Amino acid sequence: MLKPGEVHVWLVRLQGPTATLRRECSHQALRVILETVTGARVEFAVAEKGKPYLPGAPEVRFNLARSHELALVGVALGVDVGVDIERLRPLPEYEAIAERFFPPSEREPLDERDFFRRWTRIEAMLKARGVGLYGAGAELGGEWTVEPIDVGEGFAAAVAVERAGMRVVVGEWRNEANFTAETLRSWE
Repeated sequence: MLKPGEVHVWLVRLQGPTATLRRECSHQALRVILETVTGARVEFAVAEKGKPYLPGAPEVRFNLARSHELALVGVALGVDVGVDIERLRPLPEYEAIAERFFPPSEREPLDERDFFRRWTRIEAMLKARGVGLYGAGAELGGEWTVEPIDVGEGFAAAVAVERAGMRVVVGEWRNEANFTAETLRSWE
């Protein structure tokens, strides 16, 4: 049960032979999670800057991120939430990317692994604000709860909420349904 002062984060393991099917599975997991939280079928709308919201339950704020076979869904009441997940991989240009997209306070010397850890924190904060990479490079003032999420070896992940002292509750979303193209079509 989602409560004020909490942000719930679900790890979703995506199955499917193609990136398209895994993306659809992540959207269906988001829908089921939100329907569980709201107790009703959800309808989505898009805010001015492109961030989706629930007009029938505007107090429920959410965010979705995915990378390869994993996704994260973050949900909170009355406060915007951002999540990000990245698969660790060789990235020779990580220092140039950090110079361009990280705020000055985050540009200190770093290695590739630390780059991904910081990137997920920064992107989760930008997603919580609803600005995406358009806000990159600037210091993100305010009082935040930003926590890394342990999603297993080979990935970095984080959740961010622009409110200090939020309790982060992490779980793994499990659905016994075997998602196939036919299953997904029947949900539409």
